Amino acid sequence: MRVEHFYKRLMKRNNHLPTISVVTPTYNSIRTIERCLKSIRAQRYPQKNIEIIVVDGGSKDATLTIAKKYNARIYTIDPTKQNAEYNKSIGIKHATHEILAMIDHDNVLPHAHWLSKMVRPFMEDTNVVGVETLRYAYDSKESLLDRYFALFGTGDPFVWYLGRADRLSYMFSQYNLAGEVAKRKPHYIVRFTDMNMPTIGANGFLVRRKILLRYAHASPGEYFDMDVNVDLIRNGFDTYAFVNDAILHLTGYGNIWSYLKRRMLFMNQYHVGVKSLERKRVRRYEIFTKKEIWRLVLAIFYCVTLVVPLFDSCRGFLKIRDRAWFLHPVMGVGFVFIYSWVIIRHQILLYANKIMGK
Repeated sequence: MRVEHFYKRLMKRNNHLPTISVVTPTYNSIRTIERCLKSIRAQRYPQKNIEIIVVDGGSKDATLTIAKKYNARIYTIDPTKQNAEYNKSIGIKHATHEILAMIDHDNVLPHAHWLSKMVRPFMEDTNVVGVETLRYAYDSKESLLDRYFALFGTGDPFVWYLGRADRLSYMFSQYNLAGEVAKRKPHYIVRFTDMNMPTIGANGFLVRRKILLRYAHASPGEYFDMDVNVDLIRNGFDTYAFVNDAILHLTGYGNIWSYLKRRMLFMNQYHVGVKSLERKRVRRYEIFTKKEIWRLVLAIFYCVTLVVPLFDSCRGFLKIRDRAWFLHPVMGVGFVFIYSWVIIRHQILLYANKIMGK
């Protein structure tokens, strides 16, 4: 059924469509924020049913000026606390509508019926607690890195080989991500456990607000994109929908080295050091358990030997002729290097501090 027809039917047979709170974290987001907010206001969905909440961490550019242009409610936070997930938790706190839509500043809704398609699973199945797109939008005109992320459905080769990618790669035509598929049409209905959940929760993720607030730890300092979904699943809300659509994710990284440096910073913040220990105390999501350490070892082996990543690149290239597929072996080696370096450096510093009595 064409989306336009479905939309008209919804308008006729329902007293109202679900109201939506769009939560958008920003920080010096001038490069992408206008495309993001413009795509939301361009939706063929009642704008009176949409509130846009921008939570900013101290932008020095024109981010907030643009946000005001699109009638967003703006909240500013202490710049020392600035990060996307903390910002989102503040936005959730101020949201008032039925559905929360986590649309980051670097997300663009690719067509005017996107929201209509995304709310459909909520309206047809009360068991559905969260909705994501099946893919990231592929655009041959975007940067090499953006195309690579879209084609593989993730920006991290380890996530890919651990089987936890949040979007479907363009080398596949059917859902093959984690979870148990209960229904395939008109969208995929999938049930997860807290042990097999992919890295869902960001970049166009929709969730029922009242359920999230009641059954997940969504307060500032406890909110993490993936972890709140672990909370929901552990409380019995384990049914999600993947709509056969896409969202454009503009990463904004100028080159591979810039992206790897950003991942190195992420590793320092979330996995090593004092701050990482504080975060680990409140984290609930684990990309692999101690019993699954073999999966990590296998992922490392694939990345350093290059054979499997090169094979995957060739397999994808046969589907879509884009050289971005062949970034995969390079990214695999790059991730092994930066993750190893961060861990080794951290251990050296710990040992040195121990010797010096600090």
